[in-house]
Amino acid sequence: MQEQRRFIRVETPILIEFPSPGTLKTQRSFTQDVSETGLRFPTPVRLAIGQPLPLTLELPFSHASMQATAEVIWIREVSRLGAPQYDVGVRFRWLEDPDRQRLRRHLASLFPSRV
Repeated sequence: MQEQRRFIRVETPILIEFPSPGTLKTQRSFTQDVSETGLRFPTPVRLAIGQPLPLTLELPFSHASMQATAEVIWIREVSRLGAPQYDVGVRFRWLEDPDRQRLRRHLASLFPSRV
């Protein structure tokens, strides 16, 4: 299967926080891969496809967080023994342009030939 994305996803851990839909308790996770247009992360929280998700992203070695709104595009259950665990793929619906540029520079600094 050929990659259909316009932007390559880079495997890099970026801390993300989002409110759990049921409790609004802040959940934390680290991304598994990231691009300018979206990201993938593991979570024990069950989310729904199409659900808007407010995110806070903390780039490594950065003192300023970024705010974004994403949409859940896909969900995959990855653990069937014990507590469920999900891989979630989201697409950014809103990300300020200066933050998008910061994200682009961060990804380019990791793998300049891939971004």
